Amino acid sequence: AGGSAKVLWDDQNVYVFFQVKDKTPSGGFTDPKSQEKEKLWTATGQPKLWTRDTVEIMIDPDGDGDNVNYYELQINPQNKVFHSQFDGYNSPKQDPDGPFGHEDWDPKLKSAVVIHGTLDKSGGDDDGYDVEIAIPWTAFSKAKQVPPKHGDIWRMNFYAMENNGGCGWSPILGQGNFHKASRFGRVV
Repeated sequence: AGGSAKVLWDDQNVYVFFQVKDKTPSGGFTDPKSQEKEKLWTATGQPKLWTRDTVEIMIDPDGDGDNVNYYELQINPQNKVFHSQFDGYNSPKQDPDGPFGHEDWDPKLKSAVVIHGTLDKSGGDDDGYDVEIAIPWTAFSKAKQVPPKHGDIWRMNFYAMENNGGCGWSPILGQGNFHKASRFGRVV
């Protein structure tokens, strides 16, 4: 999968729009109880979206890239959402089923997905999917100030994921995993 992301903001929200190119967009998340063998859900009941197709946003609101108090959001082609806040690099974390970070963090975001083709259909004739997200600034309680003032720098990264791999706006370059905040791009 590949794609692009665009970011806008106003006094209430930060908005992210993803266009993902994918010939076979897949969801794969139905009822957690029916999929216990596959372990597709975290201990708190959130879908492990990174195991399939998803978009991902990582946000370090203080802009220093130190991995202290950062956020992760994922939205898949079914419009399922994974959300968490982390105290430090990938922590807290309990393998294999979490919780991953503080999954009780609820950004109260709004999202919508448009599939260009047919979800979960093999054949490779689809074009992909679009994801629109509105995240209230108030969700970022660990930020120095929200909304940010003119000139503030936040670290963010945007990914189009497929089976726990994918492409990022600011590549990690072998310096850790998708959580490496020092490799997140800067948004002013």
